[in-house]
Amino acid sequence: MGCLGHRTQIHPLQRRPAHFSRRVAREAADGGSTTSMRRCCTTKAAMAGTNRIKNVVKVKALPSAERLEAVLFDVDGTLTDSDPLHLKTFQIMLMELGYNQGKMIDEEFFRTWIAGRHNEDIAKDLFPEWDEVRQREVFEEKEARFRKLAADCLAPIPGLVEFMRWIDARGLKKAAVTNAPRANAEIMLRGLGMEQYFHHLVIGAECKRAKPHPDPYLMAMERCGAAPDAVIVIEDSPAGMAASIAAGIATVGIQTGQTRERLEEAGASLVIRDYYELMKHLNIADPPVLRS
Repeated sequence: MGCLGHRTQIHPLQRRPAHFSRRVAREAADGGSTTSMRRCCTTKAAMAGTNRIKNVVKVKALPSAERLEAVLFDVDGTLTDSDPLHLKTFQIMLMELGYNQGKMIDEEFFRTWIAGRHNEDIAKDLFPEWDEVRQREVFEEKEARFRKLAADCLAPIPGLVEFMRWIDARGLKKAAVTNAPRANAEIMLRGLGMEQYFHHLVIGAECKRAKPHPDPYLMAMERCGAAPDAVIVIEDSPAGMAASIAAGIATVGIQTGQTRERLEEAGASLVIRDYYELMKHLNIADPPVLRS
């Protein structure tokens, strides 16, 4: 869904210069302090807003299928295209709050400033004048609304089921790594029939630092007992990719909500539209298990 009748809103943050985005990506890769990252608004928007990120992020080649030991997945927009539900929820909630003079935010604003980011960072950017208690209460309400919408209407990204079967046939470790609240992640996995599927579920808010810091992916690798060179990550947002790349992992960008250009600028080793493309790139054969 989108807001075809509305112009893209120009948020004050969008006026930040290009060097700001480069500094954000550099600090994420260097594991900069939480304070400095917040001050710089370490956000998906900042990392997506410049066409010079390639100068900062070194693209790492994907390991071959034979070398893989673990596959790590983001959840929102990666296992299922949940962004339209988040967009709808934010549009209604922000209008009710009088944000943007009560005008509905559009899809471009959502992709740039909201999608894939940690709620705490979104709240600080959109409502910097609010105290933390009010920010938390409003975003808890937003997540509750999302869960009601998501309970019965999620579907896996095309090719995901087949790719998962291949992972199982190879005996690889698998983890879901997300900035979503645990309750959201669990309801999405349940809706996809994957509640018990992953060996590990890592929640950004339960780590020392959430994405775009590398902590969630470092934790997932440790729990899977895998080295970075034997792991791939599937992500749909520049913020998530900043985290996985900073953890030293080759990352596949899946084009559900972001453009190919933005994912490539964020350092994607490969950009795909669905998991069939990933299997083709990895030269995964078509064993009977994929057709069962």
